[in-house]
Amino acid sequence: MTHRRLVLDRRRWAATRRAVFARDGHRCRSCGRAGRLECDHVEPLWRTPDQDPYSIEGCQTLCRGCHVAKSAAERRREPTAGERAWRDLVAELR
Repeated sequence: MTHRRLVLDRRRWAATRRAVFARDGHRCRSCGRAGRLECDHVEPLWRTPDQDPYSIEGCQTLCRGCHVAKSAAERRREPTAGERAWRDLVAELR
């Protein structure tokens, strides 16, 4: 499945990141590390495109390692019935 990258407003995203890091105590929510932190959307934007990308409630603090592992797991997971139906419909249109 190909995912388009959403371009976020730099200033709004920076404010969201700061708020999420502060809320999470500047620690990874998965392993507790304090270094190389990144702001992650709990539900990927490509899976739930209707979500507000700047919502603090929809984000979490992860270290680089945990973020990479989470993203890889999201790409490996089995598609839902709705995603399979969409993929099949698109294939029929080709």
